[in-house]
Amino acid sequence: MKRLTLLLVVVCSAMSLVAQSVTMQTFTFAHRGEKALYLDVYSSNNKEVQPCLVYIFGGAFLAGQRAEESVVEVYEYFAQRGWKVVAIDYRLGLLPLLEEPNKKRSLLEFRSMLIDALVLATEVMWEAPPVWVSNAERLGIDPSRIVTLGASAGAITALQAEWAICNQQPAATLLPPDFNYAGVVAMAGAICAKGRELEWQREPCPVMLFHGNADRNVPFGTQSLFGVRLFGSESIAESLHKRGTPYWFYEAENMDHNLSWRPMYFLRPEMERFAETMVFGGQRLQIHQKVNDMTLPEVEHDFGLRDYIEANFAPGKPHGVEAATY
Repeated sequence: MKRLTLLLVVVCSAMSLVAQSVTMQTFTFAHRGEKALYLDVYSSNNKEVQPCLVYIFGGAFLAGQRAEESVVEVYEYFAQRGWKVVAIDYRLGLLPLLEEPNKKRSLLEFRSMLIDALVLATEVMWEAPPVWVSNAERLGIDPSRIVTLGASAGAITALQAEWAICNQQPAATLLPPDFNYAGVVAMAGAICAKGRELEWQREPCPVMLFHGNADRNVPFGTQSLFGVRLFGSESIAESLHKRGTPYWFYEAENMDHNLSWRPMYFLRPEMERFAETMVFGGQRLQIHQKVNDMTLPEVEHDFGLRDYIEANFAPGKPHGVEAATY
């Protein structure tokens, strides 16, 4: 009898979850010249104040959009699981590669363009929070429980913003006083910084990192770029481990850039456990989860700058970009 009762409770709970409708509202949160930046807020019919999950799309800083059809299902899933989900625009600083695909560019020029693109992208991480905080009651958002979820270029943006906050970079002073994100979930991300090692002046929020060690689009370890470095997930995890900061590093052996999107669909339990235990539960854990799918072939792991540029911008890519020349 007890078993039947438990089954009925589970079934009823699941039916209740499915029955929750999800609505979407669109807001303007910034302008640059004639271009407006928008964010979409997905919410269930739950009127309580809820934590907020902010999604930052990927696309090599030259493509992608907040309302991609394949990702809307992810927004609806988390909205039904007790989150307000915000899908956000940002400026695509590498669009000139699309607009002038045949123009020859040196590595130094490409480096400058990439850094500028990263600055443009992270600007929204300073511009949007004041909107969320000032409209928190209206939106039903708890401003102390805002978690960012980034894919590829979006993961770089989310991590870069957290690093800038913790290292008191000038742009971060635009945030409300004492504001910080409650957590960061980065799917194949990196941080761009000077120095041989990644440093944190103050402790960052809990960070979850997904990365394949055969990723040819975003460095898994560290890649030098003429005076700056791109610190990938392995290097970020090492810096957090050394500092004694909570993190969860999901490393996939022989996995390529697919971990820039797969966690949203196939690793949701891990993401939810991270939020429950380390972000909201306050558990100070350091987890390095190494997964080896033995059906994957052994592939190349060591890449150079030329490899990363070609993987993202070479001819034949979906966006048709001519490779930056070296």
